[in-house]
Amino acid sequence: MESFQVIENKDFIGRSFEREKLHALGEAGSPGIAVLYGRRRVGKTELLEQTFRARNILKFEGLEGKPERAQMLSVMQDLASYAAQPLLKEVDVQCWKDVFSHIYSHVQHGVWTIYFEEVQWLAEYHDNFISELKFAWDNYFRRNNKLLLILCGSSPSFMINHVMHSKSLYNRSQHEIHLEEFTLSEARQYLGSNYAKRDVMDAYLTVGGIPVYLEQLKQDSSIWLSLCKNAFTKDAFFSKEYQRIFISSMGDDPVYRQVIEFLSKRHHATRNEILAHLKMPSGGRFSALMHDLEMCGFIRKYVPVFSGESSKLVRYCIEDAYLRFYYNFIKPIAGEITRGKYNKIPVTAINQSAYQKWLGFAFERFCRRYTDVIADILKFSAVQYQSGAYYNRSTSQQDSGFQIDLLYDRADNVLTVCEIKYLTGKVPKKVINDFEMKLAHLKTKKEKTIHKVLITAEGAEQSVIEQGYFDRILTLDDFFS
Repeated sequence: MESFQVIENKDFIGRSFEREKLHALGEAGSPGIAVLYGRRRVGKTELLEQTFRARNILKFEGLEGKPERAQMLSVMQDLASYAAQPLLKEVDVQCWKDVFSHIYSHVQHGVWTIYFEEVQWLAEYHDNFISELKFAWDNYFRRNNKLLLILCGSSPSFMINHVMHSKSLYNRSQHEIHLEEFTLSEARQYLGSNYAKRDVMDAYLTVGGIPVYLEQLKQDSSIWLSLCKNAFTKDAFFSKEYQRIFISSMGDDPVYRQVIEFLSKRHHATRNEILAHLKMPSGGRFSALMHDLEMCGFIRKYVPVFSGESSKLVRYCIEDAYLRFYYNFIKPIAGEITRGKYNKIPVTAINQSAYQKWLGFAFERFCRRYTDVIADILKFSAVQYQSGAYYNRSTSQQDSGFQIDLLYDRADNVLTVCEIKYLTGKVPKKVINDFEMKLAHLKTKKEKTIHKVLITAEGAEQSVIEQGYFDRILTLDDFFS
């Protein structure tokens, strides 16, 4: 048997926690199953292949949109290639049990990793693959103490609901890993230290910490030029990527896309607003749909501080950075991009002022997502707290756009109130009046000490610093250090 060959990636970075878990499984001296899932392009394949590069790997990848019969035949063709036995391609397999039996006949002894990639496609979004794999595991694969079985997929909802929560694999999967995007510091390391912190943050806010996306931004002399070339020229990477995302994660169900498209037209929406747009009754199907989108990292539900999860003030917004960028700047001119209007000078496709304003909203969402990082920077992470945006029914009625960007309700009787400004220059003195107006709307059940924080990119003007109004001013230096 010839195993799948992996070339060492000497530039592989990060993922230390996940690699440690996978290495532990490989060195346990007993057969094991690992389930790995995450968004398309997040780096699942690279993680697995680099981690298990020294082992014998048999990799079988699902085919997009093909029926179960075609999936089984594809696996048998790959097995025939590994085993150098062309006749295996002609074997008439009737079910997945047959396929697994043929695979096991070649891996009964030795150090092997059986790696099934894009399981949702192999299974055709049904349960047969997993239920028959359970039989194969119990009767075949686990007999080899040096064998690992890896199940990997780009559909978090399928991997969780049909694999991890499957009764078939109950108590059999020893490691479950949700691979998320790079952190900001990992993104900077991946891009390279020659880029300015502001450029790295702009890149992170625009396409997130997705390794393949960040790779596209390293192709020219600046991140900005690379972004424009890969977004606004005919058949460019970012202009085409959108078509693949939903197919990989959702099976191209149009309702998922309808939710995202509705949210793309606004900063946020309530459950009832989304239901009205879909013309769908409230119930289990809608809840499952929204849950799937959240698990994929496409949307995020956020609850105002001092409110419960069932509050009618709960709002939804698009969480995925690339999707936000696509809907704001690529989709509106998709026809012009297809016709090659911007091929010669791609930067003319985007309005700089509009883009900077958009980055401001993206930075607010970044801060609300990484509240633990900010708490750590401010040195109160050891204190229990609730955090999030602040708004309530009365403030929403007075001004639908009002909210305090980020607030921490701390157990040490302190409210850390944050104003977030992502400007190209230093924040002017006007920020103090704006902040005071917001504090006037802040109503709490009991009096607490107010800890005032300004979070910005480039800092504040000297007049703001001299007044000493803010207890702390955070800049990009704080996030990158």
